[in-house]
Amino acid sequence: MSNTNFSQRLDRRQRLLALLRSEGYWTTADLREQLEVSQRTLMRELAELKSMGYPIDSDRGRGGGIRLNGHWGIERLHLSHQEVIELVLALSIMERLQSPLLTSHLKAIRQKLFQAFPENQRKSVSGIRKRIFIGDKVNPSADDDPLLKPRQATAKISEAFLKQQLVEIDYESQSGERTSRVIEPHYIVLNWPTWYILSYDHLREADRLFRIDRIRKAQVLEKTFRLKPKPQFHERYEPYFQSI
Repeated sequence: MSNTNFSQRLDRRQRLLALLRSEGYWTTADLREQLEVSQRTLMRELAELKSMGYPIDSDRGRGGGIRLNGHWGIERLHLSHQEVIELVLALSIMERLQSPLLTSHLKAIRQKLFQAFPENQRKSVSGIRKRIFIGDKVNPSADDDPLLKPRQATAKISEAFLKQQLVEIDYESQSGERTSRVIEPHYIVLNWPTWYILSYDHLREADRLFRIDRIRKAQVLEKTFRLKPKPQFHERYEPYFQSI
């Protein structure tokens, strides 16, 4: 199947889902008219949605038709915008790391959740996924286990990263030297189990890679920054550029 045909089918499927969510019941005639497809194509799309786990109900009685079960939908969970982003990103990271748990279903779960979100949230998640990179190897130079030392600053770093705002940090180097810096958190890098923030450092006026567990304090500033394209970062970071 060509990329064009696949894109057209995906777009048609999303339009069908949107229609089924918008009304109580739809007749097949109305759905065919809205989608401009044949009865055979419509039935194939409905069968495909059912196989993907969508609860499609049908009622052949008078006034009946086809609908998406009204008790289904991610919106019923009342997730905040940030919770939506964190949920999908967590699944994406597990999938990229080839987690031993749920490995065979992670992609399907993520795709179903992703398609259930409003369009504005899908765009946000897609953009942020491109800013998170997974390294292929465990970092052999890590001198301690960052998983055992959670930092309160992590939440502030996450906020600044998601909102593309400058953040002032108190950073401790491997030698124990502490410096205060203002950084632009452009990309996040995971070299399991160590997390890094790939940033522009205003103190050094250069790109820098900071270990997040060595950030002792963080304060999000009001000023925003424009995301730098990946090629503008030094080539030594290129091996990390495999986004989730």
